[in-house]
Amino acid sequence: MVEDKRKNGLGVAALVVGIVAAVFSIIPLVGMIAFFLGPVAIILGIIALFLKNRKKGMAVTGFILGVVSLIVAGLVTAGVSVAAKSIDESINAEHTVEYVVTTSGPAHISYWTPGGTSTEDITAKWKKSITSKEFSITSLTVTGSYSDASAAVTCEILIDGKSAGKNTGKGTGAHAYCSGSTWQK
Repeated sequence: MVEDKRKNGLGVAALVVGIVAAVFSIIPLVGMIAFFLGPVAIILGIIALFLKNRKKGMAVTGFILGVVSLIVAGLVTAGVSVAAKSIDESINAEHTVEYVVTTSGPAHISYWTPGGTSTEDITAKWKKSITSKEFSITSLTVTGSYSDASAAVTCEILIDGKSAGKNTGKGTGAHAYCSGSTWQK
């Protein structure tokens, strides 16, 4: 005589815990909960599979969801870790900022350095290169002579060799302002 298979309470528990673990596994940071619930679902599923005369479907499903939740949580955690490392490297990277000024006569320049703002008076083409980890936003201002109606000034900022900002000014008190950011490189 064949007995009817009875309900499997541990199989139901494995299924419920496996579903919760699977849901949490896809959520970054919160998915760490899946590292605890996944093994619980696996253990409950294995125990429920070995109970005699019990239905096995929910136990198998709970076991599979526990395994899948561990894999997904591992992949999501690895992805978040790689992204965080990339952002950290980008923020803490050393950048070379090059300031370039051309002028047709005397001019006053003001530019950013890691120690603060620096100023200089120049009379011809001028170039300055600074390498630092402290750059995020850079700026350069050049003002030509107020006594020369034909004054012409140009400023450009290069960040890691790429132009981040360029501007020109002409006339009495010619003025040009450039700014750039290491985030835009």
